[in-house]
Amino acid sequence: MKRDLTRPSSLFRSLRRLLGVAVTAGLMGGCTPIMLDDTPAEDHWQQATHWPLELPAPHADDRFMQLPAGDDQRLAAGDRLSVRVAGSELFDGSYEVDHDGRLRLPWLSPVEASNRTIDTLADEITRRLVQEELIRPGLAHVSIRLEEWAPLAVAVSGAVFFPGEAVINTRLPEERMVRRDFAGGDASQQRRLSAALTTAGGIRPDADLSHIELIRDGQTQILDMRGLIDGEYAANPWLRVGDRVHVPSSGAFQAALMRPSPLTAPGIVIYASNLTTPANNNNVSNYTVLRSQVPYGVRMLQGVINANCVGGIQATSGSRRAVLISTNPMTHQPVVVDRGIDALLANPADVGVNPYLMPEDVVGCYDSGVTNIRDIARTLTDLLTPATLL
Repeated sequence: MKRDLTRPSSLFRSLRRLLGVAVTAGLMGGCTPIMLDDTPAEDHWQQATHWPLELPAPHADDRFMQLPAGDDQRLAAGDRLSVRVAGSELFDGSYEVDHDGRLRLPWLSPVEASNRTIDTLADEITRRLVQEELIRPGLAHVSIRLEEWAPLAVAVSGAVFFPGEAVINTRLPEERMVRRDFAGGDASQQRRLSAALTTAGGIRPDADLSHIELIRDGQTQILDMRGLIDGEYAANPWLRVGDRVHVPSSGAFQAALMRPSPLTAPGIVIYASNLTTPANNNNVSNYTVLRSQVPYGVRMLQGVINANCVGGIQATSGSRRAVLISTNPMTHQPVVVDRGIDALLANPADVGVNPYLMPEDVVGCYDSGVTNIRDIARTLTDLLTPATLL
C-alpha cells in the first residue's frame, strides 16, 4: 500500500505560509505592540518653553531678617528630661513629658511643659516647689537636662509631594535604646522646618521657596529658604507643637530644584518592569523587586537603565522602547511618555525627551522588533514540532 505524501506536503506549505504571515506582522508591528497616548517632547510639562520667566533672586540682606522671634527649641509631648533638685533626692529622676504636654514629678502637681524652654520649665518647677511648700524659699534649685527630643507632628501643605501630617525626628527603637544608655543630651536637627519639608516628600519643582509660610499661634511668618538650595544662609527655624507649614507654588517648573538638597527627599521610589528577552523575567534579570529607590533628580534614562532595559546584544536588543507613566505634580494629571531608548541616549539633556522622574513613577520596557520576530518563530517551531512526528 502506497503512502499519500501529498497531505504532509500540503500541511508544511500551510505552516510556511503561516510563518510568513507572522514574520510580516512582526515587522509591521514595530517595537511597541500597543498604541499609547504619548506626550510629544515639545509638549511635556517640564519643557522650559512653558515657563519663560525665572523667579527673582532674593536680596542678600533680607535673608538675615527671616528667623521668627525667640527661635529656640520648645518642649513637646514625649520629650525625655533629667531633673535634679538640689538638697532633695525625692524629685530626682528621668521624666517624659506626658501626652497632654505636662510633666509629672512625685508629690508635685502637674506642671505645663509643652512649648516651654528648658530654662523656663526649671523656673516654673522651682516656683511650684516653694508655692506648694515642698521646699523652703531660697533652698529650691532645680536643674533640668535634656535627654532626648521626641518625634513631633506638624501639618505641611502646598507644593510638597505628600502633603499632610509630617512626623519629624523619628528614630528606630534600637537607636532610642542606645541613646538612652549612652547619650547625655540630644543635638538632633530633625525638628527644624527643613525636616518637615523632606518628611512630606520634599518640595516640588514648582515650589516658591522665597515665601514659605509658617503659621504659629494664629500668626503667619514668611520665610525665605532659597539659601538652602545654593549653600547660602536661610531661615530654618525650630518647629513647635501646633505649627503649620505651607509651601506656595510659583506656577513654574524649576530645574534648579530637581536635585538632592536639604529640602528634598534623599531618594524617590519608582516602579519598574523589564519583562524582556534576553531577560525573560525580573528574576532572570536580577531585578527581583518592582519598587526601586533612585536619587531625587534622576531622569527617565537613569530609570530605564536601573530597570536593566539598556544593554545586551545590539542585534537583538537595539531599537527597544521605554514607557514612563508619570503625574504632573502641579495639575495632578497623568502623563504618558513613550520614547525609543536610542532617542534617550541621543538626547539626555532634553527634558521633553528625557524628563525628570517624579515619586511613584512607573517605568516599563518593550522588546525590540527583532526579539518579537524571534519569539514568534519559537512559537511556530513549537507548533511545527508535533507535525513532523505525524
